[in-house]
Amino acid sequence: MLRRTLLLATAVMLLTQQVFAGPWLKSFTAAQKIAKEHNELIFVDLFADWCGWCHKMEQEVFPSEVFQKATNNKVLLRLNTEDAGEGTKVAQQFGVSTLPTFLLLTPEGTIAGTIRGYFPANEFVRALNDTENSYNAFVKQVKEEPAITMDYKKRLELATAFRSRYALTESETRFKKLTTESGVPANVRDSAYYELALTQVLEKHFDESLKTIRKFATVQTKGEAYEKSRLLAGDIYVQQGNYKSALSEFRSFKANFPKSQYIANVDVVLPQLEQRVKQ
Repeated sequence: MLRRTLLLATAVMLLTQQVFAGPWLKSFTAAQKIAKEHNELIFVDLFADWCGWCHKMEQEVFPSEVFQKATNNKVLLRLNTEDAGEGTKVAQQFGVSTLPTFLLLTPEGTIAGTIRGYFPANEFVRALNDTENSYNAFVKQVKEEPAITMDYKKRLELATAFRSRYALTESETRFKKLTTESGVPANVRDSAYYELALTQVLEKHFDESLKTIRKFATVQTKGEAYEKSRLLAGDIYVQQGNYKSALSEFRSFKANFPKSQYIANVDVVLPQLEQRVKQ
């Protein structure tokens, strides 16, 4: 009787694993192709073998009926963040540094939403539904964009929302318009300059970002947005390995903005750069 029970339990477990394993893809390229064909969102489970909570999600949440129903209209993708392949690339592309992390991606590969951490099945599905609802509200906002032409603050917020979803090209285009159009309030224009430079950094367009910061300096030389742009220039030089220019930039910042709220940050960085330059 015991042997029969064990055999039955094993059979059920194997069947569950087969059902669970079936719909999950392991290739981002393949998942994106299917998503485009069916106009569906991609649910991405980013995991690592050492991540205990990732295994708990796999064992308890993913096989649940509530999760299966919630993702019935989505492409399911599992990627190992340490595979030195697509998983690692996706994690780096979207700045994923903690696990478990789950992405909801559009067919174009931009972020519809992000969920971090472990939740029991019902709570996780609520978080997933909230994330999708938030994305649908964003899509509606984009459709209504022509109606906010003269609302520069909302346009700035929308451009920032595009960047938060890693739709960087769309974000950059909108920021650029806000830096060049006549009639844009100075505070919105200044913020747009800084946000544009930051977006270009995320795109790894460092030289373009520096050009944007220099152009910003021709229309503004004070204010929080301008100060942050100068610090960003220093960070760009560091990322490029140009420590002498970075040191010069941060020293200039300290001299020109001695009362800035960011002086403490500069004081931390300066000794490190001085040591780098000496080496």
